[in-house]
Amino acid sequence: MPVVQKVPRKTGESIDVVLSAQAALVWDIDTKTILYDKNGTTQRPIASLNKLLSALAVRELLPSSETIVEIPPDVRAAQRAGANIKLPVGQHATVEELLAASMIPSANDAIVALAVASKKSEAAFATYANDYAARHGLFHTKLANATGLQGGDQYSTAHDVMKMLTLAYKDPVLKPYLSQKKGVLTTQEGTVRTYDSTDELIGTYLPILAGKTGYTIQAKENLAILTVGPNGQKIGAVILGSNNRFQDMKTVVEWIWRNYTWP
Repeated sequence: MPVVQKVPRKTGESIDVVLSAQAALVWDIDTKTILYDKNGTTQRPIASLNKLLSALAVRELLPSSETIVEIPPDVRAAQRAGANIKLPVGQHATVEELLAASMIPSANDAIVALAVASKKSEAAFATYANDYAARHGLFHTKLANATGLQGGDQYSTAHDVMKMLTLAYKDPVLKPYLSQKKGVLTTQEGTVRTYDSTDELIGTYLPILAGKTGYTIQAKENLAILTVGPNGQKIGAVILGSNNRFQDMKTVVEWIWRNYTWP
């Protein structure tokens, strides 16, 4: 007989959690049960959470992580606009190193280098990433660029971010980078770039199985994580449009532990 998974049960009515976030979603990983939903289907900008989708598209286009990529002049605009690791134009790095830099410190120049390497231009890459999204059930997501930086028509929802993070966590190359605190990229020419994760929850009391951050003025603060509770319960959570994403995340996760029981 098939095994019937028992879903988490809410233990009673409680005061609703108070968040600054404009949208939030929490789910049980094993049963996919939604435990908390605030505007989870509302389309809005998600900033660098877009890089989850971009990285997944890169993995399809450049499946060999050892492929060597040239850093194109296109990265200069991304370096002026937000988080980057000062990649030197004209030098070379592997796909694996650039993916790590795209995820851990959310380096815009790294994901742009991969986008150009895989589809010749960032615009062509965005078109491909949108096709990838449609093929994988992300029907309420649209990219205008590889980075999530402001500009163009782009948006997603908390429910689609849930799917992105789940897909990225299942990818054997991307998975380690979603919980890694530090990293280093060394170009083929010997230039070294060290970096730290943008996820301040890594290494705290809250165990992070996977996480990705995002911020622009328009999107505000955004965060998606997978975590595990004191009794081994695994949940995922998304915070979008927050004034304090890390505090909001801790608040909603702790609310879940207080208000749900697992069989």
